[in-house]
Amino acid sequence: MQQTVVDTSIKAKLGLIKESRIGTVSSDPYLGSPTFDEVPFHVDTGRRPSLGTYVIIERDTEDFVHYGRIIKGTEDNPRANPSSLQQNLAYQVGNKDSRPNDRSPHVTRVMATELLGEIHLNHNGSLEIKEPNQLAQTGKGVYELPADRIPEILNIPDSPDGGFYIGRVESGNSSVEFILPMEAIARHIAIVGKTGVGKSYCVGVCIEELERHQIPIVAFDVLGDTINATEKLGGLNFRAGKDFRIPYSVIGLSEFMGFVPNLTLDQSEIVSFAYDVVFSKALKSLEETGKVDISINEIIEEIQKVAGDFGQKAVGTRAAKKVEAAFKRNPLLTTKTESWLDELADRPILNIFVGHLGQNSRNLIVGGTARMLQTLRKRDRVPPFVFILDEAHFFLPAGGETTPSTFVIRELIRTARHDAIGVILITQSPSSMDKQVILTCNTRVVFALDPDDLRLVSGTMGDIAEETVSRIPKLAKGTAIISSATDIMRHPALIKIRRHQKITHGAPTPNLAEEVNKWQEQNQIF
Repeated sequence: MQQTVVDTSIKAKLGLIKESRIGTVSSDPYLGSPTFDEVPFHVDTGRRPSLGTYVIIERDTEDFVHYGRIIKGTEDNPRANPSSLQQNLAYQVGNKDSRPNDRSPHVTRVMATELLGEIHLNHNGSLEIKEPNQLAQTGKGVYELPADRIPEILNIPDSPDGGFYIGRVESGNSSVEFILPMEAIARHIAIVGKTGVGKSYCVGVCIEELERHQIPIVAFDVLGDTINATEKLGGLNFRAGKDFRIPYSVIGLSEFMGFVPNLTLDQSEIVSFAYDVVFSKALKSLEETGKVDISINEIIEEIQKVAGDFGQKAVGTRAAKKVEAAFKRNPLLTTKTESWLDELADRPILNIFVGHLGQNSRNLIVGGTARMLQTLRKRDRVPPFVFILDEAHFFLPAGGETTPSTFVIRELIRTARHDAIGVILITQSPSSMDKQVILTCNTRVVFALDPDDLRLVSGTMGDIAEETVSRIPKLAKGTAIISSATDIMRHPALIKIRRHQKITHGAPTPNLAEEVNKWQEQNQIF
């Protein structure tokens, strides 16, 4: 009886077959030779590997291969040089077709692979992935890696149960789901790209995935992109100043003083002392009860008390009137925590629209909310949640510009993971944003960017080849490069963002001609 011979080589373990061979490692003084960073290979006749294809490079041993990704290529054909082509046209001599087919002996196609690492087959049959340590060998076969092995190469989950299904990784003519590991959200995500490339659509995908894993979301929406998603998922939409306000006692001294105009120097000093007392009381109340309820009369009384201690009762009376009038005029402030805070545990998403506000008012709302939520989270009074901030460059500007509100937001991002708070920042202008904040976000989703923004971001993207970086400005809409810390995701990867499954996209690019016609019809202008 004939026995079946089992192939125990690493190529068999990886599912490599004869038909998946695409070329042979080559060496040439002009086209390059293998290095520890890049491996050129001659493309086999009839094979057409695509840019970005993941490949395996065999060696003279059965338990060790290299792996990499195609980053560039060239085809050499001396019969297609401009001089030869011109002579053929002028004298009607030579071959009419300078490239009859792939088998033409004068046609040479060479591609280059970015060397990413090594795969070793252990004695127990398991695979171990290591950094490149050995040179690739010339004359050895290059194979297209089956797409279903890519998650193992990238060190990401192979099932949506283990993370967030963001899109698909393509390799050659096949693709596989890209699942961002669960750990990524706790160490923060930055989504960057110029206008109209798919950032807000990607945020919608992230929101769907957070909802699927039952992780609550608090989103601050500048452009209205998240309103539809919130409705579809059963969340609550708020409009700052209408049904979303924050207690005046938690916003911080500078912000509070900014709302009280025309205070004299003496009045400012008295109000500052009084507000510090109220502010401390509010934070203590938040920590102990999870609520704040400090009437405006309390700070008025504190102002009068401080003024009396200073022997300036008349000054205190005038200051108190200004504070009371300013509070009544401001729609963003209230005296106590509102019901929206109780909804965080029961709703998948709370979306606060702040697009109608000036930037100072936006900072106040976002900073005050961040302070309250982080204080409550430290005491376990609210569940772990994800904080989404749209147009983050407005709130966290570059150049060291800092207000107490922006300081609170920076501190939230810097310390949030210790309190089980995840952060997603979205910006179309990373060069206008605090670089340290971008660096704090371990995971970056990079869509097409302009050169100035690309220069800032490219240095934060891990082991990505220069050739890949140079193509970022031309990335197609809905395509992004995702990179992360190596313990979360081993290598950056080009991802096609998946389609929405539950929600509708909130920010399509308008057709201005159609919008003008619609407006004219509605207003009966002909």
